[in-house]
Amino acid sequence: MGNFEDGCYGSLPGIALIGKVLAGKCKMHYTRVAVGKGTIPEGNNPKTMTEPAGYVMDAKISDIGTPIDGECQVTVQINSADVQTGFYCTSLLLYAEDPDLGEVPYTYLVLESEPEWIRPASSIVGKLATFDIIAAVGDVDVVSAAIDPEAFATIRAVQKYIKEELAKYPIGGYYGTYIVTLPVSGWIPANENSLDYKFVCDVEETDATGALVPVGGCMPGYFNIADRAGMMSGCESREGYIRFYAKRVPEKDIMAAITLFSKGGAPTTGIGQGLEYGTDGRLAVKVGSGLTFDKQDAVVADTQKVITDSDMLDEDATEQDLKNILLSENS
Repeated sequence: MGNFEDGCYGSLPGIALIGKVLAGKCKMHYTRVAVGKGTIPEGNNPKTMTEPAGYVMDAKISDIGTPIDGECQVTVQINSADVQTGFYCTSLLLYAEDPDLGEVPYTYLVLESEPEWIRPASSIVGKLATFDIIAAVGDVDVVSAAIDPEAFATIRAVQKYIKEELAKYPIGGYYGTYIVTLPVSGWIPANENSLDYKFVCDVEETDATGALVPVGGCMPGYFNIADRAGMMSGCESREGYIRFYAKRVPEKDIMAAITLFSKGGAPTTGIGQGLEYGTDGRLAVKVGSGLTFDKQDAVVADTQKVITDSDMLDEDATEQDLKNILLSENS
């Protein structure tokens, strides 16, 4: 039984940092999380610890939540693939960036009463241990963290990423999001006449069609594998499957998150203002004065429409407009 109840404890430097953030001196940014296997020494407590008892390694920060009711959730991972000797994890210490002191301890997570066994890389069965550190932030409403690109994506992180990406790309109707695995055995020589990408991997997906637009790519934790294989950043949606391209066969399986959209989503203003997409995904055109559709749905111009002087450009006015533009650019 540990000397302190398991849970998260705010450090004294962390509490002082909250005041600096609220005063506008800096932003709240978490830098790393250290892992320990020991017990807190006699005469110390979680609030005064500057490193985890019995430091072993750094964990990977995989996700950070938006502050709610004065608290922020930081998700960290320990992958047995990074561990040489197995150990019991008894503590995690979250660090933050202080403008005056540099990196300071922020939140200490005590696990001494129920430590987590972390298997070594040599174990027959690997392990990915995930921990949530609840950090007090007071009235701070914006928090950032150094997310490790090698961390594995959680379902919550993927959903958050998809939501953010959907807000960036208003390219038609949302069709669905799919988490797929690209197995090493699934890569075959490409039949297409491609000089760069010699291999393709077709992942079965019954919802996929050639009329859909795929957006996405490999998930966090698989970037290096994809990069070494020269994997194309994009993919293709075809009838019943999604096709991926690579210059070389990847050395390991790759997980990817793909979102399918129906084609469309023309802007409501500017170029393409008159373009719309119907429920079947086909392009529709708003027809103005002097245009109609014939029986074959072809656009037909009314040749009887009378063109008046008001429809024509005024030569003097046009010349003056050009002078005004040139003068404004040279001024």
